[in-house]
Amino acid sequence: MHKQYLTPIKSGTLADVKLGSHTVFEETDEKGILQQCTGLEYIIKIEPNIIVVDNHDRVLEFRPKGFPVLHIDQHTDMRPVGPDGVNVGNFLRYALDTQLITGSSQINTEYSLLNLNIDIIESDKTILDIDLDFRHPDMSIEQFEKTIQIVKGLIKKAKIVTIATSPYFLDQDLAIKLLKQLID
Repeated sequence: MHKQYLTPIKSGTLADVKLGSHTVFEETDEKGILQQCTGLEYIIKIEPNIIVVDNHDRVLEFRPKGFPVLHIDQHTDMRPVGPDGVNVGNFLRYALDTQLITGSSQINTEYSLLNLNIDIIESDKTILDIDLDFRHPDMSIEQFEKTIQIVKGLIKKAKIVTIATSPYFLDQDLAIKLLKQLID
């Protein structure tokens, strides 16, 4: 892993979420080729409670301590924290191990989202953590609009909403388009 550019933070609106020009994530793929991914121009804090980041591990900076997380993501992000430290693959494990969060529930399929009891989100007591790679075209979401409406309902109930555009796993233009559908 190489030293990464840390996307700066600013308060703004959905209109401020734009593709940046810096490499924010690098990884050698299964063919041994270094993949360099461009992220957002800024991490955007949208009032009252939404934070949009590129790399998913950056959400830790914005979470109040001691709340459970509802994690919508195609990946668990629960790998053990190794010598390279906290990253996009283990940040949730780190948050649990260090008691930054009190628990985590995972939604990683369309079926689990469609069958979710929305009351799992206690108003002002739950962090909703969304990775837009959940909507990657390979995920084959069949009831797209219905799942968008469910997530919009969850967003309205959550204390804090963190949304990752995940440049390594999802085209960032698509991520921004999906983001606009969720928080229009």
